[in-house]
Amino acid sequence: MPAPPRTLTQGQSNEMAKRRIGELLVEAGLVQVGQLQEGLALQSVRGGKIVETLILLGHLNADEFLSFVARQPGVASIDLSKYFIPRDVRELIPRDMAIKHEIVPIDRLGHLLTVAMACPLDSATVRDIALRTGLQVKPLLCAASDIRVAIDRYYSVDDVDLPDAQVVEPGEGGLDASFKLSNVARLIRQIDSLPALPETVRRVQEATLNPLTSVRDLSDIIVFDPPIAAKVLSVANSAAYGFPHRIDDVTLAVSLLGLHETYSIVLSVAVINVFDKSKTFDYRAFWLSSICCAAATRIVAKASGRSSMTGLFSAGLLHDIGRLVLAEVVPDVYGLLDQSLTDEKLLAAEETLLSLSHMEAGYLLAEHWGLPIEIAEPIRFHHRPNLAVEAKENVAIVAVAVGLAEATGETVDDNREVLARLETPLRMLGLDKEAAEAVLAAYLALRDNCIHDTLLLALNVSNKPCSLS
Repeated sequence: MPAPPRTLTQGQSNEMAKRRIGELLVEAGLVQVGQLQEGLALQSVRGGKIVETLILLGHLNADEFLSFVARQPGVASIDLSKYFIPRDVRELIPRDMAIKHEIVPIDRLGHLLTVAMACPLDSATVRDIALRTGLQVKPLLCAASDIRVAIDRYYSVDDVDLPDAQVVEPGEGGLDASFKLSNVARLIRQIDSLPALPETVRRVQEATLNPLTSVRDLSDIIVFDPPIAAKVLSVANSAAYGFPHRIDDVTLAVSLLGLHETYSIVLSVAVINVFDKSKTFDYRAFWLSSICCAAATRIVAKASGRSSMTGLFSAGLLHDIGRLVLAEVVPDVYGLLDQSLTDEKLLAAEETLLSLSHMEAGYLLAEHWGLPIEIAEPIRFHHRPNLAVEAKENVAIVAVAVGLAEATGETVDDNREVLARLETPLRMLGLDKEAAEAVLAAYLALRDNCIHDTLLLALNVSNKPCSLS
């Protein structure tokens, strides 16, 4: 289960939210630092939301702000007029709270509540809703005017009995707004309903948290799950770890990897094993990219003086797990995407088609399974590392590794554009041009071995071999 949110006072939550939203707006060039300070000063006197205050002062354009928010990972712009909100869902949030925060609940499954918000970046409001309802909150973007109409529609009339929104099939131009909204809610439900991880993962986690656990204790747990044991050995023998001799014993593998690194690997291979192959998804390309990225994380970590950080290999291996998620829960629709797309082009296509990017889908799965933050945040922000909050270094390392894995040339000179695209995460890690070129050269020297490792891991992930020529 995901860890509960940290306990903060209301004042602390509001201050964190204001600072974070303000910083994002400044970073995006939508407002200047002086304008933000003026807005915060006025807000402290008259109250209200910082975004509304900046718009009131003329420092922020409302349409530009909505466009900015819609570009954030996994945030969808939705049309509430085409969606029916069931009574039991809307009753979760009282009218005064809906009006105060400009929010409307739209879907619930178990502990997960999907909410339309005028500003889904407002973490204090998200936390407020979570504390009031006792549920995990997934915010979606909606224009403030549409939310006010929905509040009038659903909160001012008793016993509202409205027909469900009609769902249409996908066409050449993408999906109708009502279809996309319905499917965002359905996708979240399906991700949250994916089967639990094996019992072995829980036992390994508990063992690593116990200071009295020995290498033998942990290896004894793993060997009782032969599929996971085989995968751990495959990863330990990969080129990324570079051990001088082949490792055929789980105890030796655990001893060389360490308890916490072994746990992250067990967790990763267990996550991977949940998904079967799909006719509409290129698994060969997926595994090649994942293994190459995982190997590259170790090169980047060493070059930036962060070799002691655990979980980086697993974060690299799982960074694109959201693509597997989407291929699993909506295979026919996700199959419409051009699988050769990368980076922002892929995110734009996913958000146009489904209103949910693979980064956000992967993060929802990470929350569902309680994956460690050092793995969950790189899954969510590997294409937009500047948005990372708690695991910035992990995210930056994986972001650089993702870029390296996309390198197609044979030499550093052939891949200059790769380094140019990685300026932000390289800067976050303090790697200058010379160090970045050395990292790229080291990765290119390792790449052929990574392709070989792709076959080894793929054979242990599925009963059906993944053919690589």
